Amino acid sequence: MYAETLDVAPAESTGIHRSYVRIGNVSIGLCADSAGDVGLTQEMNRFRTTPARCDIDIRVQWMARLRKPEGRKLFDSGAVWVLHESDDGYVFDFATPILGEQPYRRFAVDKEFSNARLLLNREYFREGQPVYPLEYPLDELLVTNWLARNGGVEVHGCGLLDDSTGGHLFLGHSGAGKSTTARLWRSLRDASVLSDDRIILRGESNEIWMHGTPWHGEAGFAAPEKTQVNKIFVLEHGNRNELRRLPQARAVAEMFARCFPPFYSQESLAFTFSFLHQITNRVPCYLFRFVPDESAVGEILSFRD
Repeated sequence: MYAETLDVAPAESTGIHRSYVRIGNVSIGLCADSAGDVGLTQEMNRFRTTPARCDIDIRVQWMARLRKPEGRKLFDSGAVWVLHESDDGYVFDFATPILGEQPYRRFAVDKEFSNARLLLNREYFREGQPVYPLEYPLDELLVTNWLARNGGVEVHGCGLLDDSTGGHLFLGHSGAGKSTTARLWRSLRDASVLSDDRIILRGESNEIWMHGTPWHGEAGFAAPEKTQVNKIFVLEHGNRNELRRLPQARAVAEMFARCFPPFYSQESLAFTFSFLHQITNRVPCYLFRFVPDESAVGEILSFRD
């Protein structure tokens, strides 16, 4: 099953052109026979790193065509990708009616999410056409799945570091005010913004650290740095600024509603809930109803729990 997609040889064993990135302290290595097959976008270039042993090794290859998927379907995104389970691991197929019925790319990875092959369908790409191998949403799927097996979670949030008050994480659904918050803190406090849309949380010793990602929001903040999380705020629009400490059960529920676990895996979901409990044990969480102006920054600076 999926004999054309999986290979027992490590991905780094072939391919003369390579690129390396690190996101949330997860290292990804790409190798291919053509330099045009391991190119990076401007945002991802900020996360480029030096050659090293990678957490995820990917061999990029071209196929004359890709057959329709077999195996047990685990998840359908309802958009461009569908996940199947193979004998050797998992297979993500990416397809769109704009291009045709067959997958235009296939990502086959082992059970540990450490060794993979990315297969590109020659039917849908011109000869010599540069192809971005980590085209969204594959890049995010890679990282979220690896984190769920090895420790960490990606959340929908704005993360920033203020010189005086430390690292603040503002969680919010689309439209909740994450990019607005990033702009306010950047202009009023010259804060360092890791991302205005996606943040990765990981544990280090007894602390929770947040990492920037390349998946930014409308404000365009995306940085590879990290900082310790001092406080977590769940954003909601309000008629006035109001901060309220959340009990742990509510905090876990609010965080889970704004995170990106692999929903197809019970084991991954169990880990995510456990990790969110660790986070809320170590970092105070607040509901923050706010007015989107400079008074919102002042409210947090003057707040004493």
